[in-house]
Amino acid sequence: MRTDVSNQTSALSRLALGEPVFGLMQTLPNPSLTELAVWSGYDFIILDCEHGIVDEAAQVACLQVISGSHAFAAVRVRPGDFGSVGRYLDFGADAILMADVQTPEDAARLVAAATFGPHGTRSSTKSTRAARYGLTAIKDIAPPLLLATIESKRAVGNIAAIAATPGIGGLIVGPSDLSADLGSPFEFSTPAYTSAFTQIEQGAASARLHLGTIAHAGYSVDRLLNAGHRLIIVTADIAVMREGYGSHLAAARSHVSNARGEKS
Repeated sequence: MRTDVSNQTSALSRLALGEPVFGLMQTLPNPSLTELAVWSGYDFIILDCEHGIVDEAAQVACLQVISGSHAFAAVRVRPGDFGSVGRYLDFGADAILMADVQTPEDAARLVAAATFGPHGTRSSTKSTRAARYGLTAIKDIAPPLLLATIESKRAVGNIAAIAATPGIGGLIVGPSDLSADLGSPFEFSTPAYTSAFTQIEQGAASARLHLGTIAHAGYSVDRLLNAGHRLIIVTADIAVMREGYGSHLAAARSHVSNARGEKS
């Protein structure tokens, strides 16, 4: 759900033009963290409702922060949790990531869950934030960006059919789960993983869909951009805090070691 932001081009508009956008996975639904992320220049924020904390009031507050910025808001929902799709869209999400889409039937159900009746199963009401609490007509609500997360061997086998599903706007590769399902968790250089990753990229290109993932071993940002990825997930809030906490503490403790060395 976008609002006008003066002197800024929205990240969704730039993505539509084929420009890369850079995002953050947010697992702690704290609007102050969201605010810091958009002020830091992130183009999209993914509120993680698969592995992260689900706190709807806090997530609405996060969405309110995002809607007043150049960034766009995505929500990652749990595998098969089609019932939550319309709810998060009602809250004001611009995009939905459905985890572990394995078949074209999964993809079609995602589209249906995000589409108002009679063509879909999404319930219609004027009282939602997406409809500006009745100030916007249902017919004027912008369609969301629907992203299928590909993270299984079965999904790779069905990639052409998933990508051809009307209404699907993009594919996101889930490296950790994909490598695990291929038999080698967190090993991204195996022939099986390399082949699967390439098939997903080819499927997105053939269907002219947006494509994205997080940079990981062997798949640098440069490598991803050159292969057509435009949705680049940079990091997650937990990773930033974990690494920041650790590095600052290590730096402080190093002064103790240095001081002891000077005294000896």
